[in-house]
Amino acid sequence: MYWLFIKGSAVTAYKEPRLLAMGDTAWTIELGSDIDLQVNLSCLALTTTLNDLILKGFLTGIKDVVPTFRSVTVHYDPLVTHPVSLGQTLIDVARNVRGVDISGRHWHLPVCFDDHFGLDFEVVSKKVELDINQVIARLLAVELRVYAMGFMPGFAYMAHLPSDLHVPRLKTPRTSVPPQSLAIAGEMACIYPWDSPGGWNVVGRMPVPLFFSKNAEHPGLFNTGDKVTFYRIDTNNYHELHKKHSYNPDVRNEYLRKIQS
Repeated sequence: MYWLFIKGSAVTAYKEPRLLAMGDTAWTIELGSDIDLQVNLSCLALTTTLNDLILKGFLTGIKDVVPTFRSVTVHYDPLVTHPVSLGQTLIDVARNVRGVDISGRHWHLPVCFDDHFGLDFEVVSKKVELDINQVIARLLAVELRVYAMGFMPGFAYMAHLPSDLHVPRLKTPRTSVPPQSLAIAGEMACIYPWDSPGGWNVVGRMPVPLFFSKNAEHPGLFNTGDKVTFYRIDTNNYHELHKKHSYNPDVRNEYLRKIQS
């Protein structure tokens, strides 16, 4: 996914959707060339339309419909549906879909930026030529949008960071990033839901779990289209909230009420 962080590329929607074969069991429909709100809204609208057609029985043999920043991938069973006919249908549907703003939820989440959580804060500060408090102020001021889910369960790709916070990925990725770490790279931000390898710059940590295995219907905190803002907490607050959520991990509504009050 290196294309996510290319600077200076044109942000455009294609005049015609592009159909790409992903082996013999999936089609990808590309709608644009870069991270752009209108392109992403069109992807979400296409996903909704395709799922409606599946529910109504107009499309058969579809296993999954997966939206991304600028495309939608449709996984299918070639023993049930004809790949070429399906591909033409997908292009026809994509030509007639128009993106409309989807009112996602608005999460207002606590983050601790103290030294032992902001593993790359000093490096980021030097690269953007801002002191640490200035970097934190900009992170707290921005409203991020969830453009796509992927990489691992509960992982959200969020944009857009202000241009003065754009930094490249780490030259050498970490083999282990602590769970719930807030990290940035290019115009993107993420929160790692699990202990995992990662190459983004870690600037803080959030005490709220991002994945709830006991909630089978909606296990992840984020959905595509959600908006995310942050507020600052200190280390003591972090440990208090972390302890609280270890007993009651599914606390998503608490952080929705904060933004709505």
